[in-house]
Amino acid sequence: MKTMRQRIILLAMALLAGNAHLYPLDIRVGLFYDQLVNALLFTPGEGEYRVGTEQGFLGTCPAGESWYVVRQHDSLLIRDHKGLWHHTKQLRFTAPDDDAWFRAQPVLPLMDTREYRDNLIVKVSMSSLLIINEIDMEKYIMGVTETEAGNGQVLEYYKVQAILSRTFAFKNLARHRSEGFNLCDAVHCQAYKGRNKWSEDVEIGTEVTDGLVLVDKDSVLLNAAYHANSGGETRGAEQVWLNGKNYLQPVLDPFSLNQPGARWTRSMPVDEWIRYLRTKGLLIGELKDTSILEMTLQHRQDYYRCGKDSLLFSVIRGDNGLKSDFFDVKVKGDQVILDGRGYGHGVGLSQEGAMEMARRGYRYTAILQYYYDQIQILRYSSLVEAGKLNLDIINWP
Repeated sequence: MKTMRQRIILLAMALLAGNAHLYPLDIRVGLFYDQLVNALLFTPGEGEYRVGTEQGFLGTCPAGESWYVVRQHDSLLIRDHKGLWHHTKQLRFTAPDDDAWFRAQPVLPLMDTREYRDNLIVKVSMSSLLIINEIDMEKYIMGVTETEAGNGQVLEYYKVQAILSRTFAFKNLARHRSEGFNLCDAVHCQAYKGRNKWSEDVEIGTEVTDGLVLVDKDSVLLNAAYHANSGGETRGAEQVWLNGKNYLQPVLDPFSLNQPGARWTRSMPVDEWIRYLRTKGLLIGELKDTSILEMTLQHRQDYYRCGKDSLLFSVIRGDNGLKSDFFDVKVKGDQVILDGRGYGHGVGLSQEGAMEMARRGYRYTAILQYYYDQIQILRYSSLVEAGKLNLDIINWP
């Protein structure tokens, strides 16, 4: 049930938002996408779920009871809460109302239980179960916002994260369509670990910004890139990816300094660093002075330079699993010290910087406009009406 505070906000939104929900908004999210799950336990947490197959109605599953689903070759073997066994190709658990939610726990392999809202579809794909959460877009955004932002943030930051997550979702609705769903729950899309349950502000931040997305000056949805911490300055998109974006420009970012992800270090023996560089075609000759290995950055640069040789910082980061490609290289005795700044690719919004701005009292609009250049914040419904967003891809056979 919603609190009085939420009800007041929703009433205000209803008066202001107008046609925010003019279009169908149920999307499909592939769960446990980076795992090969072969058995699943389904348990309603609230509400009695209807269970159906491709042949029709199979039964109901009351709250607190469980159905066990296991892959058997190219079909499903199911044990219901009464101990009866069923055999089918596809299973659908349908929520009885908007407040219903369920627990899903992979048991082969055994994984932690997660909680989700709305509906669940299970079928076989290749050599594992295909597990799909069919869910209202805004409920999905709440779950992503909580997963990405964590607990204990101020309300204004949850508004920022909700708009970022919603923009990404609409921009990438067709990413997994050939697999039978829109988005996955892994970082390939955006992290989604189930329903929000830590903070009322997560839900309020999502509902207050209901339907809002980021677009560029031509009213095209942004590639709303974000990362954990910029280390003090962000990067332009063209420095990281093949194509630049006029709204993804470098920004000096003092708000990210002195945050948990602002600094990191990695050390390794000098000999190991030299061997690595030689595998990349650097330092082919004999090295007489290790000071040639050192490089100090005042600002972000693309290339690490060693004598007359150079190597992309981004390549070094990828090869060595570093937190960022923004780091100094120092030699101390027989060790090379990588003294790093930031966490992530550095393009777009810095989450820790934006969190600090929110704590200092900046509004969500100012935060978004600080990290993205020449943007607009519009309702997705206006993009549909202008023919710039096609929602047909969320309608399934």
